[in-house]
Amino acid sequence: MLDPEPIQRKNFTYHFIEGTLYVATLALLNPQTVYPALVKNLGGSDLVVGAIPFVVYAFYFLPQVFAANYATQLEYRKPWMIGTGLVQRIQILILAVVVAWLGAGHQALTLVLFFLVYALNQAIAGLSAPVWYDFVAKTVAPTRRGKLMGIRSSVGAALGFLNSLLLTGLLALVAFPLNFAAIFLLAFIYQFASWMVLRKTIELRPSSLAERAPLHKLFDRVRTIVRRDRRFRRFLAASALSTIGLMPAGFFMVYALQHFSLADSFVGIATMIVVASQVIGAGTLGWLSDRKGTKAVLLVCASSMIGASACALFAQDPFFFYLVFVFVGVTFGAEMITRFNYAAESAPEPDRPMYLGIMNAWLAPFYLFSIAGGWLSESFGYPVTFAAGLVFSGAGFAGLLKVEDPRGQTGARATAEP
Repeated sequence: MLDPEPIQRKNFTYHFIEGTLYVATLALLNPQTVYPALVKNLGGSDLVVGAIPFVVYAFYFLPQVFAANYATQLEYRKPWMIGTGLVQRIQILILAVVVAWLGAGHQALTLVLFFLVYALNQAIAGLSAPVWYDFVAKTVAPTRRGKLMGIRSSVGAALGFLNSLLLTGLLALVAFPLNFAAIFLLAFIYQFASWMVLRKTIELRPSSLAERAPLHKLFDRVRTIVRRDRRFRRFLAASALSTIGLMPAGFFMVYALQHFSLADSFVGIATMIVVASQVIGAGTLGWLSDRKGTKAVLLVCASSMIGASACALFAQDPFFFYLVFVFVGVTFGAEMITRFNYAAESAPEPDRPMYLGIMNAWLAPFYLFSIAGGWLSESFGYPVTFAAGLVFSGAGFAGLLKVEDPRGQTGARATAEP
């Protein structure tokens, strides 16, 4: 049963504004450009750079199956989402203080604190994520979700493009570490504003409840869902290969800066390219998702990562990296949220948080391959890492070709497949 149309319109507007403000911070907190540059400025090795995607994604994904299990007994999702959202945003403010206070004279300590605080930030975000997306699915009609995700990503990326101009200026004109501290502070201001808007959303009706599994039975429930839902199982396998294919993403920036002797201001330029491609790509892919289904968008994202790794592997001058970051923007602008859409469309309504949690917890360990990418880079050179990413991205694309799109099929029917 859908909420009345006036409530749906209000919620659509609130979700759009909140998402726009939050997405705008991704230009300032970019794991493919900003974080690798910060870690290198703090003296981190390639192995440490390789740990960035693991912290960003594994700590975000791992708690989600437990949060999803807890959420099945929450009639109203909003209070949990608001509470965890505030705590998560405060971590960004703490990062700004740590970098400003310790970054100049205690770089090793700053590096350790950066990873500890950011890991906590991502873990808390992971506790909130399945509840948040279920809340969006609950308060926005299915036929408008693709539009919502597309325009919030596109407009947020447009605002992020302006932020990338600020980023470029801060990196060029302000001395380290105050430049990175100012970047974190600006991101906190945006995210706190998004939290204020999120508080205005309206949860009119209670959610359908599923029986919460005791901890010792939780994994039995997970195995039952995966065993019975063949389409979802194939999707998980293909997504795992694509996730390994993301391995080179954290090293594109480091390689470009070192191999072509580029200034730190290139970080800002690359971020602008990433964000600009998100502006164009997110809206287009949101439109494509509504008309052709989520599988089509996942295939585009997999193709883009193939293009990024191939361009980096064969780069002869810095121009190739403009193309690399175009592909990176398309991939990371739509891939994660499209996977969320695929899982949500595959699940019966009471199991929706559990499907999201299973997907993300399953994928979390595969981000360890980013650390393996750091080892490959230090031992054999960056091109070997790029080549390995290219192979796995290709395998993920091939796996996705065999996955059925859930559009037009109910989660209950999918779950009944042998």
